[in-house]
Formats: sequence, structure tokens, C-alpha cells
Amino acid sequence: MKKNEKIYGIHPAIEFIKVSPDRIINIWIQEELKSESILSISNMAESIGLSIQHSRKETLDKITNKQNHQGIVLEVIQSGDINTNSLEKILEKNEKNNPIYLILDSIQDPHNLGACIRTAVASGVSAIIIPKNRAVGINETVRKVACGAVENIDIITVVNLVRAIKKIKEMGVWVIGASTDSKQSIYDFDLKIPIAIVIGGEDKGIRTQVRKECDYLGSLPITKNIESLNLSVAAGIVLFEAVRQRKYK
Repeated sequence: MKKNEKIYGIHPAIEFIKVSPDRIINIWIQEELKSESILSISNMAESIGLSIQHSRKETLDKITNKQNHQGIVLEVIQSGDINTNSLEKILEKNEKNNPIYLILDSIQDPHNLGACIRTAVASGVSAIIIPKNRAVGINETVRKVACGAVENIDIITVVNLVRAIKKIKEMGVWVIGASTDSKQSIYDFDLKIPIAIVIGGEDKGIRTQVRKECDYLGSLPITKNIESLNLSVAAGIVLFEAVRQRKYK
């Protein structure tokens, strides 16, 4: 049985109440807080029949293990993982929309995953694909860093990332991996076509078997004084280069 999940922070709470109110079990709001955002959350919750527990800051600190909860915590039922069967449905849904997919291979740091999700939503990514094993999943920290973006994009958890990439390619999507050792720049590619961008993990980058499935590998032109960029920064640069090519031809 899955444990219930905690959502905390103003922006994640607002987005969750908007998108998945039926999954909310409890809401705690720090007593005596009267900010506009807190009042807005209270009104949203009450308008759909959710009861609120007004509690001391120490109580919210204990619930979140002293994370920066901003005076609001939700206890919610975890959603089920989306599997490779759902991947096919999402690929079919986006087939005619010139999609951009973001594939994250073995990301370990929840802050990096949360930042990538937030950037993906901002840049119009169609869906995010992550592996179920040997990688961080969607947890409280990821949701907090993503500032509500988790509820605004399809995130597909797959058992076999290589198999998932094969399915993506079968739909006519070109797969481009970001790699520091590629001699070809990411700016050399046509990103106006249906694409999937692969970003590797913090330690070893894109795994060998995943690299083999990439149609192309591209690097970012950085100075010799810096070996590489943070993966969430690199993801943002590549994704918004695709936005630039598509919107500013």
C-alpha cells in the first residue's frame, strides 16, 4: 500500500487544489497567517468543501521535517505510476502537435528533477519520461522545487527507458541527447521537428544503452574553464533553443 504524500508550499498547494482536489485528505494552514496567498488557498479549499486545520508553526514543521512549508501543507493520496502502456496513449495524443518530449535518465537529486519539470512546463514540453528504478521519483521536494508544475504536465514513469525511447522513435520523433563529449553543437540541429531531448544524470550523464538509442548527440558550447553545466540548466538551454527555433524563425 502506498503511503500518503505531503505537498507543501504556496504554489504547489494552489496548483494541486486546482487540479486534483479529490486526492486531498487533510489541509494544515499555519494559524495567524493572513497573507493574500493563504487567504486565496483557504477560499479555494472551502469552496469545494475541504476542511482546514489551523495549526501552530511547530506542527507544520514536524509534519514536513522542518522544510520551508510557507504555512501550508496538504496530505494527499499518491497517484499511481504511469506506465509504458500509457506512454503509447500520450504519444498518440501528441502525434499531430509537433511534440517536444523531455527524457531524464537517472536523475538522483530531487532539486534537479523539480527544476527540470518547472522548465519543461515553461517551455511547452508535451510530456516528461523518467525511469522507475535508479532515479528519484516525484516526491515532496520535487513538488516544492517545481512550484506546482508537476500538476501541469504528463510525467511518465517507465520500467525500461530504452524500450520507451524505441516507442517514441516509432512515432516519428527524433531523439537528441545532450552530451558534453559531442563535437556537434546542439545549435546545429533542427529542433522544429518532433523531438525528444535526453538529459543524463548528475554522475555519469546519459547511460550507454540510452546513448545508443539517440539519433544525435549534441553539446553546449561552453568555455574551457567550465567542464559542464548543472543538468537542469542544460535542459533549460536546450528546451528554450527549441522554443526560439519554433517561434522566432
